[in-house]
Amino acid sequence: MRSRRTILVSFLLLAVTAITTNAQSQDRDNPTLLSADTIKGSGIGKKVEYYYRLTAGPGEVALTVDLKAKAGATSAEVEVFDEDANKIFYYYPNATSQNERDVKRITLSGKQNLTLRLALDGSAGEYSIKLAGAIELTPPVDASSPPDAAVSNAEQTQPANTSQSDTATDTPATKAGKPGKLTFGMNILQAVGTQFGLPTSGVLHLVMRDGTVQQIDLSKVKSASVVKP
Repeated sequence: MRSRRTILVSFLLLAVTAITTNAQSQDRDNPTLLSADTIKGSGIGKKVEYYYRLTAGPGEVALTVDLKAKAGATSAEVEVFDEDANKIFYYYPNATSQNERDVKRITLSGKQNLTLRLALDGSAGEYSIKLAGAIELTPPVDASSPPDAAVSNAEQTQPANTSQSDTATDTPATKAGKPGKLTFGMNILQAVGTQFGLPTSGVLHLVMRDGTVQQIDLSKVKSASVVKP
């Protein structure tokens, strides 16, 4: 039982670390791939820049920007760059402790990959950028991915049973009767709500040993299972 708990806790700690450091990239050369049409959050009490990647066009893209200050006043920078790093859009909103909203639009002549930069000052409170129109979002990792692409892919498709005995019964290793396999499954959402503090939204960013990147939309995760030989 102790080894099972250790494996699960290790997995959740790695997931929390990945979410904290990668959910909103501060690296311009490795932006967050957008899998949802809304970017939202709250300022961290100091200046910070976030970068996002999306595909858009041809046609009009609408950006609805909401911003407010924790106290006093705040300002932000919303910029969009094309594949050649040319700035094709900018908007610099200001706000007080009352939410300020504005809608801006870009018209694109063709389909292209864009980088969105969001810069916040130390007084920023809650903020959001909602994108609409001619945009293509990066789909989250789901059951359609190859079963051996990553451990996280296989875990995402496990049944939502939280019972240890039920999960062990349903796993292929148990059915095959192979000794030496440790299988432990549980409902991640239950763990989130109790003791681990793992968010139920956002994107889990995993870098595999071969250098490939897997991203999981946490709002779609039902359960996780760790299988150790």
